[in-house]
Amino acid sequence: MTRLFKNWWDRLLFRDRGIIPTPRLLFLVAGVGVLLTIISVWRYSLLYICIATALVIALSLLDLLFSPRRKQVKANRVIPDELERQKNHSITITFQNDSSYDCMMRMVDQIPTSFQTVYPFNQIIKGNQTTTITYEVLPLERGKFSIDRLYVRYKSKFGLWEKQKTFSIEEVAHVIPNLTEMNRYLSDPQKYLLHEGVKIRKQKSGIGEFSKVRSYVVGDDPRKINWRQSAKLQEIMTNEYEPEHGKYVTLLIDCGRMMGVELTKGNRLEKVLEATMATAAAALKNGDYVSVIAFSKDIHAYVPPAKGLEHLDKILHAIYPLQVDPSESNYQNVLHYVQLKQKKRSLLLLFSDVHTFIHEDSMLQSLRQVRRKHLFMIIGIEDEQLQAKRSVYPSSVSLAMEKAIAQKQLQFKNKQILKWGKQGFSVLEAPEDRLAVRSISVYVDQLNRGAL
Repeated sequence: MTRLFKNWWDRLLFRDRGIIPTPRLLFLVAGVGVLLTIISVWRYSLLYICIATALVIALSLLDLLFSPRRKQVKANRVIPDELERQKNHSITITFQNDSSYDCMMRMVDQIPTSFQTVYPFNQIIKGNQTTTITYEVLPLERGKFSIDRLYVRYKSKFGLWEKQKTFSIEEVAHVIPNLTEMNRYLSDPQKYLLHEGVKIRKQKSGIGEFSKVRSYVVGDDPRKINWRQSAKLQEIMTNEYEPEHGKYVTLLIDCGRMMGVELTKGNRLEKVLEATMATAAAALKNGDYVSVIAFSKDIHAYVPPAKGLEHLDKILHAIYPLQVDPSESNYQNVLHYVQLKQKKRSLLLLFSDVHTFIHEDSMLQSLRQVRRKHLFMIIGIEDEQLQAKRSVYPSSVSLAMEKAIAQKQLQFKNKQILKWGKQGFSVLEAPEDRLAVRSISVYVDQLNRGAL
């Protein structure tokens, strides 16, 4: 009895095959029943009413003969290879109707609950034709999602019955971080950094790694003449430089507990991944080597250093499945891992929670060892709620206490940031919508200063 009830319940919930009556048939049967009931007051008995109602239902079954059979309806689904989080994407469903009858169809796809969508309703599928239906989805979470079932209902010719069919179409949806910031930078780097007051400086002539001294030829830059060798050899000699080899940039992504704090759109880790992709694109476009390390208690992902924009795909596929780890982050472990993996001088840019990091005084010794070889910086996301509490007007005692506590916490944090700054470690914070541009600004500023 339980299995029978489940089968009927699945049919009502669009999850099984079967034939169900439409509201049109129910209204028709109800109307006939009411009409015969009124007439029976004068002439007919209840038996005639039941017979007439059953006859109407039996005649309605003839309507099923003018609808496609289930085997004559086929479907296929097309999903983009990669879907960006918080961005609309189109999913295409192709229906093939091998019968000669038109039908009106509605559908429900088995997309994850983290996708927002509105399914198309009452789409006409022509007989002996292929019809394409497109609907929009808005993914809200990253990750790898399996989409298997497609549930379809289509009406008979007169709309009295609906046939229900379930298609098994296995697809995998890869939801990646939002790449809007990265694409904005790649389209126009100078304009992207305009509001930060940072300008990407061009490499000066004659700057680079010294290659050799050769004879001067017409067209060479006179400023590169090597006067000492010219006097020695009694011939004008000039220095030849080769372009500087790419710098090394290592992006450290904290996936610990505090990175799960919810923001306006997503959590801290989502914004960090978007900023990571944008910063990696900036460095790779500049010809630098980029590596990425994701960690919490343990190391979750490592992408070795490489150059060229094609390296972005490798970084993207390595970090898009990352999720927040409920455990605390082990900074000493990742710093030791960096020293093992990164042998050349590198800009270490750590995306983490500043409030948690500045309380780790035990890391100072490890960081001093890292600083001997690398340039270390940390950037985090501002606590907007704390900033709002500090700026609130204290119209009541409770608000005054909240404001005082917020001010005290901010003062302590600024004091700790100043303390770390005196040790030679830069600690920065940015609003959630400015994290990507601020991290790129930090990278460009270090290049302009020649710190690498």
